Amino acid sequence: MRNLSRTYMLVALLWLLAGMAVGLWMGATDALQYRPLHVTMMMLGFVLLAVYGAIYRLWAELEGSRLAALQFWLSMVGVLLMNIGTLIQVRGGGIVVDGTGAVLVFCGAVLLVFLFVTTAIKAGGSPLPGVARAAQTR
Repeated sequence: MRNLSRTYMLVALLWLLAGMAVGLWMGATDALQYRPLHVTMMMLGFVLLAVYGAIYRLWAELEGSRLAALQFWLSMVGVLLMNIGTLIQVRGGGIVVDGTGAVLVFCGAVLLVFLFVTTAIKAGGSPLPGVARAAQTR
């Protein structure tokens, strides 16, 4: 999958707008019971996905892996399910959707760590962008 970093950032920014809109609505209507949804939208939808986008931008070789697309979709579907599940919970429902999303988000994080270790470091690169491998061994 190409341009993962840009796609992650675009989706993260959309979550930012959606999360801020929910926050404004909560404040305007005194619907503070939706705080968990607002936090989930901002922390998972915006922050987590933006961090993933930054990682793919800094270590562009990660995008070359066939597993990168799987990692992307695990994270995207997981974040969406966690937000839907949080809304269900706030409205008095169960945790099945939220739990399923959490498992997918966790699997996406594990896969990103795996990709990072096997692709960025094993390829002879440094885990730090702009730092030569020789400087790491001193």
